[in-house]
Amino acid sequence: MKSFSGGPGPFVTHRVERLASGLHRVATSRRHRKGLPPHEVASVAEVTKAPATRATAFRHIWAPRRLGWWIAVLFALGSLHFLVGAVAATWSGAAPAILRDPVTVGWIFFVGSIFFTSAAWLQWLEALNGDVAQSPIDGPRPWRWFGWRPRNLGYLACAVQLAGTILFNFNTADALIPALSWREQDVLIWTPNMLGSLCFLVASTLAYSEVSQGGVSFAPRSVSWWITVVNLGGSVAFQISALDSFVGPRAASPELLFWSTFYTAVGALCFLLGAYLLIPELFATD
Repeated sequence: MKSFSGGPGPFVTHRVERLASGLHRVATSRRHRKGLPPHEVASVAEVTKAPATRATAFRHIWAPRRLGWWIAVLFALGSLHFLVGAVAATWSGAAPAILRDPVTVGWIFFVGSIFFTSAAWLQWLEALNGDVAQSPIDGPRPWRWFGWRPRNLGYLACAVQLAGTILFNFNTADALIPALSWREQDVLIWTPNMLGSLCFLVASTLAYSEVSQGGVSFAPRSVSWWITVVNLGGSVAFQISALDSFVGPRAASPELLFWSTFYTAVGALCFLLGAYLLIPELFATD
């Protein structure tokens, strides 16, 4: 039984075993770390195609014994906090009285960033311990708390996203400091926001590249593909929001402030959908 690894450039995104029957048994990097079994294809040409997700996968919602489920729940809670905070800030006149207080909204964003970081840390551990190039395709995997996987696109995406969430921790915490000058706002709030959003954009691009095997793909029957596409859209929205939130020596215009919080809401909604899709992804073969 012959086996080989492959992927774009120096990265390993799949392992393939040729079976005696002539079929090819494929373990892709994302599916492997999610605990999904390898799938079989008829030819080498089909190795890089994302396998379809069964419709029955969407019947599942409760799986607390799976690490991926906790990642999904924590990302959803973080996204929900950012969505509530952004909607309250964008349409403050229509928000309940408690959400018209900027301090309350600031705390909502900060708590949301903690959920984001918790989810990103678990996701990083999942990628570290589920490297398709180093862990067995079948059988138990030794658990590690630290490690470096530079040839794993999923690991790199998770590491960059974790860095981005930590920057959002600083960004949202600094936003709670009262009476900051415009320079202090740009250094303490805007800069980590900008860098964190850039990290999210890079991470989402790497995640999409992993699922697409380094190219541009269209796989609407794959929930993994939809997760990366939706998260990429959310990252673009966060990046636009960060650009619009720059303060400078002049007071920011109401229009820019509106669009900044509006795109934060759009990005949070995308991340909330992506977080939900992480759950049926765990049952893609059911």
